[in-house]
Parts: sequence; C-alpha cells; structure tokens
Amino acid sequence: MRQVFIETDNVSKFRRAVATMEDMEHGQPGIAVCWGQAGRGKTVAVQNYYSEHGGVYLYVWQDWTQCAFLQGLCFEICGQRPRSANDCKIKIVAALSKEPQTIFVDEADKLSVARINDLRDIHELTGSSIVLVGEEELPALLGQQRRVWSRVVQEVVFGPISESDVAMYGMDAADLRIPARECKLIVKKTDGDFRLVRNMFQMLENAAKARDTDTVDEAMVMDVLKHRSWRRS
Repeated sequence: MRQVFIETDNVSKFRRAVATMEDMEHGQPGIAVCWGQAGRGKTVAVQNYYSEHGGVYLYVWQDWTQCAFLQGLCFEICGQRPRSANDCKIKIVAALSKEPQTIFVDEADKLSVARINDLRDIHELTGSSIVLVGEEELPALLGQQRRVWSRVVQEVVFGPISESDVAMYGMDAADLRIPARECKLIVKKTDGDFRLVRNMFQMLENAAKARDTDTVDEAMVMDVLKHRSWRRS
C-alpha cells in the first residue's frame, strides 16, 4: 500500500483557517486552535501545510519545563539552545521581530498554561501567528486564560473521516474501489478514525489481492473486522 496524502474535509478546513489567519490584508494574525481525538489526521495535516508553506514546527514533549520548551522552540527558529529560558525568549523574539513566521505547535495539549502564555508573549511581541494542535483537552486548557482564548481567531475541529474520504483513500493508497455502502460501514466501525482506517486498508488490500479483485465488498470488510477491535474504548 502506498503512503499518500489526501485532501480530506478536515485538511481543507485546516488549510482555509490557517491561510485566512496568515492573510495580512483580509485576516489578522493571532492564535489558531486545531483539535480533535487521536487518529483524526491532525499531525499529518499540519506537517503537510508546514512543508508547503514554511514556518516553524515544534513537537511538544511530555512534561517540558519552561527552559526545555523555549530551548526547543529557539533551536527551530535560530538553530541555538541558550542555557536560560530568558535568553531563549530574547533570541526568539528578536528573530521573529525581524521576520515573523507562523509557529505550529503539535501536541500542544501537553503544555502547561504557563507555556501557553510564553507563546502568547511571543505572538504579542512579534506578530507571529501561533497554530496550536492537540486533542480534546486543548480548548479547556486555553479557556483557563481569557487573555489567551480572546486571541483565538480560528478554531478547527477535526471530526470523523467522511465516507468520500474513505473512497478517495482506498483508490489513492491501494487502487481499491470502495462502494458507498462499504464506505459507510468502514466509517461506522472505525468511528471515523483515520489511523484505524489506514490500518484496515492494509488488510483489505491483502484480501483483495487474494481474491484477484480491485473492488471491496461487504463480505471482505466483515472478514477484516473479525481480526481485531476497530473501535476505541
């Protein structure tokens, strides 16, 4: 099965939101929030946008201190890791004041409120837009600080993968035709989790090859469903 990137409904919403925020004529710099349960394709969407449009991408580690967080961000922006948090912040602000960039922070729900406020400071001082990406806990985290939430100008909720997304993915990744009824069944059984859909297609591709067909039918889907649980608890 090929590794492919497809323009799902979620991806399209994300692209529009970030592009609007980055449009200095018609939008306004601020904070964008992208959230949804694990497996909905958030990280893939962010990394694809970043690879095409540039900016700064930072993946958050669990339990980062202020210094570790700012060192990570400073390294992505300046290629340096100053020893103190304050020195990191000074260098980050100086670099982004000269050349504002959109900062993509993945797994942002792992951050403390204090680290979110570090990002708010950087945004306020440099005009750089911030894109925070995380799971369902992220909106509640941001909501603890009115001065942070009030700066959110775009919010994107990554919902379940759609039936049309499933059909597109099957064709692009595995050259499989998925009738509408089977697309609906796959979405239902996986709760629209893109990661689970991808895993299921690895098995469906093998099943299709064994039957010498390029069309997935209900019997093939039901057979794959027997092999493991396809829903999150």
